[in-house]
Amino acid sequence: MYSVVKYKDIIDLQDEDTIKRYRLIEQLSKGFTVAHKIAQEMDHLLTEQLELTAGKPHNDDETDDEDTGDDHMPVPPVTSRKPQSRTAISTELETAFRDLFAALKDQKPQIIRYELPQVTTPEMEKPEIDSFQQIVDDLVLGSNVFLVGGAGTGKTYLAEVLVAHKALGRQHITINCSQWTSPIEIIGGQSMDGYVEGKLIEAWQRGYVLVLDELPKIDPNTAGLFNDALAKSKTPNAIIFNARKESFTKHPDFACIATGNVYPNRDSMAYGANNKQDLSLLDRFSGSVYLIEKNPKIERRIIQNDMLWSVCDKLRSAVEELKYEAQLSLRFMQNARDAYLLEMQRHKSEGSDGVKANEGKTFRSAIDSYLSTFTDVQQQNLKQRINYPGLFSNYQYRALPTGKLI
Repeated sequence: MYSVVKYKDIIDLQDEDTIKRYRLIEQLSKGFTVAHKIAQEMDHLLTEQLELTAGKPHNDDETDDEDTGDDHMPVPPVTSRKPQSRTAISTELETAFRDLFAALKDQKPQIIRYELPQVTTPEMEKPEIDSFQQIVDDLVLGSNVFLVGGAGTGKTYLAEVLVAHKALGRQHITINCSQWTSPIEIIGGQSMDGYVEGKLIEAWQRGYVLVLDELPKIDPNTAGLFNDALAKSKTPNAIIFNARKESFTKHPDFACIATGNVYPNRDSMAYGANNKQDLSLLDRFSGSVYLIEKNPKIERRIIQNDMLWSVCDKLRSAVEELKYEAQLSLRFMQNARDAYLLEMQRHKSEGSDGVKANEGKTFRSAIDSYLSTFTDVQQQNLKQRINYPGLFSNYQYRALPTGKLI
């Protein structure tokens, strides 16, 4: 607790600067969890000032019996110092106040570091995903995670970037699953260039996060090659074998994340390329299956252009509302953003590279390319929903602020 709190009854009788400093101290003392050095110093100086005014000697060990309702951790006492004059204290207070205000005025995203058993993780900006902490916990505990969500909801980005790289600080290796996925890619085998080691073996031995992207698309017989390893994810020093029957010991950091449009315990009408998988494989993910939905906050952070994102989001919403068989993905948004950046670069340089901005790839041409996959009637319906004429007539979107939703 800050010492100056004991003088709150006489604060209103002080000068405006003292009142302002006290209010900041009071605000910091509510729900406080981490001692702030500048705030501690300011508290000490402000307490000295008030005690000099009241003619009362300062005692660092004195505590306030009144309950202020805060549940913060105890703040370590400031090291005692020699008494100072009121002028000296006032000067130091001014400096401390400026430093504290500068440190607190910009509210930055929450930075977290996971405290996990026998695991060191880097600091990262906490993503606004409800199940994120549970996903990380599962992987650290040795559970295999399955992320299920529609096309373009960011499952792969979540697995490879947010979880593997940022939260766990580990490398990842990805198997892009399909009916053509070969056993060689999984456990190794002989190729035209000689023996190639499998990605499962590499991740297992080196402690990578193995990402099985679109797992339901793999042939169920080939998927059986994962069973042995995924059954041993929690077992320390577990052994698996490659195609040569050579043994490999599991690295403590090995983890597995699978992604899919559907949970493959039944055939899917919406996603025809997915295969119903054997229950023995699905059991390896039991209790660690998470539904991933589109996340506007994550998307906007990735796209870094609210104007472009809002156009894409309106188009996506129109497709969903009209119940058309199509998806507008985060991947498309990134491609459209890149086209816009190239377009604007050419527009500002007035075609110095020999290509006019309207002739090259543009944001409008990216939208047109997406719309071309629909029937003529569907295109007209979608264009009406996003106000296509008003937005793209004479490239009006070029003049719109990128930080504004439209």
